[in-house]
Amino acid sequence: MACSKYTLTNTGSTSVNFSYRRCDDSIWDYQVELLPNQTKNIWVIDGTYTVASSFKGSILLINEGAFPPISATNTPTPSPSLTPSPTVTPTNTATNTPTPTNTPTNTATSTGTPTPTPTNTETPTQTQTPTNTETPTNTETPTQTQTPTNTETPTQTQTPTNTETPTNTSTPTNTSTPTNTTSGTPTPTVTPTNTGTPINTSTPTLTPTETKIYNIQFFNNTTTDAEISTFFDNDGPIILTDQQGTFPVTSGQTLFADHGSTGLYPTFLVNGTGFINYIVTKNGVTQYSGGPASLATNIGVTLNGDPLLSTDIIVVIITD
Repeated sequence: MACSKYTLTNTGSTSVNFSYRRCDDSIWDYQVELLPNQTKNIWVIDGTYTVASSFKGSILLINEGAFPPISATNTPTPSPSLTPSPTVTPTNTATNTPTPTNTPTNTATSTGTPTPTPTNTETPTQTQTPTNTETPTNTETPTQTQTPTNTETPTQTQTPTNTETPTNTSTPTNTSTPTNTTSGTPTPTVTPTNTGTPINTSTPTLTPTETKIYNIQFFNNTTTDAEISTFFDNDGPIILTDQQGTFPVTSGQTLFADHGSTGLYPTFLVNGTGFINYIVTKNGVTQYSGGPASLATNIGVTLNGDPLLSTDIIVVIITD
């Protein structure tokens, strides 16, 4: 790539800006400020010098010819290698949280009612039955009795849940003496237990929360006086909305906001002393990474100075 040396002088009364691609490392230098009556020498790759039409009348440009000069001996110059830096990619994560539902539960509870009654048994039973009755009888009289007893005892029990219901059955005994009884006594016992206990459980509902992703994100991870001062394009400052944080973004601080569509050469300015490293991504793709870069410096956020769309997500990180 051919290079030339330009001498630029600001002959106007206000500051102007220009952009160009440097000969030494092929990196674009955007929106370079030139103060009134200030003169700068730049070494530019031919065809990359650009300036806004409103500034052209204020800049006196002298092209001092090819650089290095044709008579000079070309000396191999070691080129700094660009080391890939980790890319910070914002992730929009949708979280699905299960929502418990109030469910009425019908629990059928069978409550057994103890009935000391033999059922459908035709058995000669030798029963020694002590009776808690004060009977002055000192006689044990075996009685041979054929007693058909047909007893139908429906028991309708409404039993609430978690309740112990003792059932006391009083059975009259016609014999106050021990009885040797052979009896066929079918005793059908019908004990329907209807327990309907709806259980209403009130459970709080958890609602998933969507995390907002801002489309311009500045991270200052330096430990020096380096600060991200402004964000602008070829037409001036870029308007930000829903801004979380403010300029300048100083050491350890962040700024999140939303931008709209921009003009050419969207750029941010880093002020301070010393050097920084930086990485710029657009929609997860690295645009620029480099360093150490001396301060103050302007750093573009798009390749070739392309304008930003309102849907583009820009992440800027500067470090020591």
